[in-house]
Amino acid sequence: MSFELKELQDSTRRVIDAAGIAADESELWSQLTELGWLMVTVPESLGGLEAGVQGACTMHCELGRGLARAPYLPAMLALDAICGSEQSERDTWLEQVFAGGLITTCLAECSLHVSDSRLDGSATGVQSADSAQHVLLWTDSNDLVVLVDLRKPGVAITAKPTWDLTRRLFDVELDQVPLSEHHIVAEGESARVMIQRLAALRDFYLAADAIGGAQTMLEMTIEHLQTRVQFKRPLALFQALKHRCADMKASIVAAEAMLFDALRRLEGDLDNPQFGIKARGVKMFATTMFTQVAEDCLQLHGGIGMADEHPCHLFLKRALLSEQLSGSGAAYASNLALDLIENSGNLQSGKCA
Repeated sequence: MSFELKELQDSTRRVIDAAGIAADESELWSQLTELGWLMVTVPESLGGLEAGVQGACTMHCELGRGLARAPYLPAMLALDAICGSEQSERDTWLEQVFAGGLITTCLAECSLHVSDSRLDGSATGVQSADSAQHVLLWTDSNDLVVLVDLRKPGVAITAKPTWDLTRRLFDVELDQVPLSEHHIVAEGESARVMIQRLAALRDFYLAADAIGGAQTMLEMTIEHLQTRVQFKRPLALFQALKHRCADMKASIVAAEAMLFDALRRLEGDLDNPQFGIKARGVKMFATTMFTQVAEDCLQLHGGIGMADEHPCHLFLKRALLSEQLSGSGAAYASNLALDLIENSGNLQSGKCA
């Protein structure tokens, strides 16, 4: 990790540790906007820090450590789309976001189509939609990316409670909404490339969040094992429990290494088709790891891990949702297998040529 990223990590960790686990959403959102955390990936030419995707993932790891409720992930996706847009109002949108105006994004499924210059469809997994002014959506045909004003007629927001108490998700329904009343971010081939990039970034950010959450969960468990006494000995002295903690630590380190190795290899070439494949692999591994670590840590906490008053359940519920957001692990595994088969065929064709 570079010196700049280490400084970014340390400063973020101090803020998140001070806020506590699952801190209030509105307070944390106000704090992170005041601190300029939304500028992490924005190019310097547009007034940002230009820390790249590695910088963003470093932030998401730290936010995951504290089970941050603030909709930082969807806001970062929307910012990336705005920065990649060639529309004339780009600077105005950036100023609005930097000032604290939330633009959220769909984290799950988006089914949208255009007919007679009107938008119809729905989006699921839209975080904090009731606090946002706009939502970033795209069409099924991948030829249009648009910022939809959530306050316009024809746009309906419905809360969808989940087990995860640290993220508020909504469904957004569009019924014959005039396209002219909303801001087009990208069209045609530019939209297709942007949508692929946003999907990859979403996967990388979810993976980083999962790694951070798993790290905190393991640290809490080790502290519990060191203080809980059984048979006149701290639980941390039992060899079987040491081995389980060591296995969890190895899984977390492996996921972190996989994430940042992929970013180092591809950050300079984000339009590379390998970017999406790497992102899907990292997301599947990291979120599955988080779920397994959360389940094991809850067991090692014993009865207290089952109590509502203890934060164990918050980590497990967040892990289970992260594993399903944007697609289940089984769906990701199938897509990765198809990608590998397709790439293998391309390589063989190249060799034959």
